[in-house]
Amino acid sequence: MIQYNCPVCNIPIIGRSDKKYCSDQCRFIFNNQHKTIEEAHILNTNKQLRKNRNILKSLCPEGKATVRKDVMIAMQYNFSLFSTLFITSKKQLYYLCYDYGFTPILENGTEKALIVTRQHYMREWQPWRFVK
Repeated sequence: MIQYNCPVCNIPIIGRSDKKYCSDQCRFIFNNQHKTIEEAHILNTNKQLRKNRNILKSLCPEGKATVRKDVMIAMQYNFSLFSTLFITSKKQLYYLCYDYGFTPILENGTEKALIVTRQHYMREWQPWRFVK
């Protein structure tokens, strides 16, 4: 009879032949360690999305605001992360972070962002409507 050791604590496993861990605690530890490694990217992305959303909220307390791009950069806004895209009928692109979003604008040569709260019509996103 071959005896296996627990991969977490190295204690000999007693019981069924297909048992992998010596206890539920070791099974939880093993699975949580691997889950943490595999999901680190997802957790970091969600953390940055929440940070982006909070930056937009702080810059737009009344539903609509225009802010210079460098202000957002100074607050460590990550422009490459957003939760949703929305294109208006005039082909204006909004980058949304949950319930706040912005569209890039250029005013007198200065890069700015028009920040808005998500509107009810933005929830009906149809990505195939522009495909012909």
